[in-house]
Amino acid sequence: MEYTLIKPVTKSNGEEIKTVEIRESFTGRDVRTVCNSKGEGDAQVKLVVCATGFSDTFVDNMDARDVNAISKMVKPFFSVGEN
Repeated sequence: MEYTLIKPVTKSNGEEIKTVEIRESFTGRDVRTVCNSKGEGDAQVKLVVCATGFSDTFVDNMDARDVNAISKMVKPFFSVGEN
C-alpha cells in the first residue's frame, strides 16, 4: 500500500521522499494491538495521521504492523532528541 506524505521529507543527500510504501498484510490484526503496547499506541496513531493525512478512523482500521512500520519510518523526522 502506498501512502503520500503531507509534507515531503528531504534526506541528507537531497533526495526527497513523497510517498511511503508499506506491504499490505491480511492477518486481521488491527491497531488495538498497537494501542496495548505500553501506552505508545495512541502516539503512533497520531504520528501516522500527521505523516499521511489519513483520518483517525482510517488509521484505526489499518493493520497494526503497517502502523508500526510507518511510525518507525517517520518518527526520526518528527521527534527531537532520542530516536
